[in-house]
Amino acid sequence: MHAFVTSVQLMNAADELLPLTPDGQPALPPNTRAGRQVEVHAMILRLTAYHIAPDLLEWEGRQQDRISRYIQRRMALAGDSWEAAYPPAMQPLGGLLLKLLHIQSHVQFFQLASAVAQEACSAHNTISRQLQQAQRCIGQQILTADQLEAACHRLAIMGASEVLASYASQQTPPAEHGGLEAVVPLAAAMLAIGSSERLLALENNSPRSLLTAGMALVYAAANSPSSMQQLLQRAAGCFMSALRAAEAARSPYWIAHVASFALPVAIGPMTTVSHADLAALVAAAEGVPAAVKQLSPVLPQMWVANLKYHASQAAATLPAARARLQGGMAFESAQQALADVAARNAPTCTCSGCGQRALGLQRCARCKQAACEWGARGRGCVSCAAALQGRFRAMAR
Repeated sequence: MHAFVTSVQLMNAADELLPLTPDGQPALPPNTRAGRQVEVHAMILRLTAYHIAPDLLEWEGRQQDRISRYIQRRMALAGDSWEAAYPPAMQPLGGLLLKLLHIQSHVQFFQLASAVAQEACSAHNTISRQLQQAQRCIGQQILTADQLEAACHRLAIMGASEVLASYASQQTPPAEHGGLEAVVPLAAAMLAIGSSERLLALENNSPRSLLTAGMALVYAAANSPSSMQQLLQRAAGCFMSALRAAEAARSPYWIAHVASFALPVAIGPMTTVSHADLAALVAAAEGVPAAVKQLSPVLPQMWVANLKYHASQAAATLPAARARLQGGMAFESAQQALADVAARNAPTCTCSGCGQRALGLQRCARCKQAACEWGARGRGCVSCAAALQGRFRAMAR
């Protein structure tokens, strides 16, 4: 509950920095030093809110889109050039923040996410100094350079996992991913492994980062037959560390997430998990329903829905996990274990246009709510049009 309240406060603080005109356009002059600085400070506050919150933010029955409008204006003025968006004195931080808040709706998401992770790592010291200066101006605690770089690596892992899942499932042709036909699974696997290693170095006590690193290794394993067993074993270690971190933080939300992702891997034949660790995973999964019941009245509805989903996924694997605890073989092959975790946790969603579930769908850049297959970009977003008529869903990003 504290994470939700703090995140909303940060999001509102960011909005207060960005006034709009009566017709909903950015009111601050775009080409003054003060105007640019305010934009950067607002983006820092929003990313700090995302860092604190375990899930998408929802409040007050409306969507906060002021930053997106300022970002759209900034990119239009810069001719869609990240480097030209802010002067050299405000780089690399300014450009990096723009990318983090914008590229998930970009057609070349994977390539840009990879570049963002590399940039955040190579410019870490400069970004750290710029964030320290910004904190003195903002006057409140913001995310650190380590936390910002970790967010970049989580984004890179998301992009790599999307590519790997797409190739593995063959549900959507690579050509429909906007240039991803040139990306081989090996490159995506290498990115996932590299970003997971860096993520573990940056945040080795964060349930979210440990879980993300573990999932990166699972997807890399599915595309690396020669090192599958080694990668799965490392993934199992990440999951157990994530569980311990979630339990130390007393976070039922992350405990449910970890159990959902970890159980299929832990009971596969190519991983060796101690009896005590497997028992801990089973106990964690068994305790989630009571936690959901306790948290449902106080957490945002969207968070509760996500928590219930992961609780149901963990419950579905419990019979096999209990069988393994009793000495039985839960899965007959590593491929079956990987197929189980990939099928239930692959980055799929439902197209807002046709209602079909598919991989690689793009979020509307304006409303961040609708998911569409953007093979024909001229059609526009039905959900966004409805939102402009006042029917926003209570969700941000």
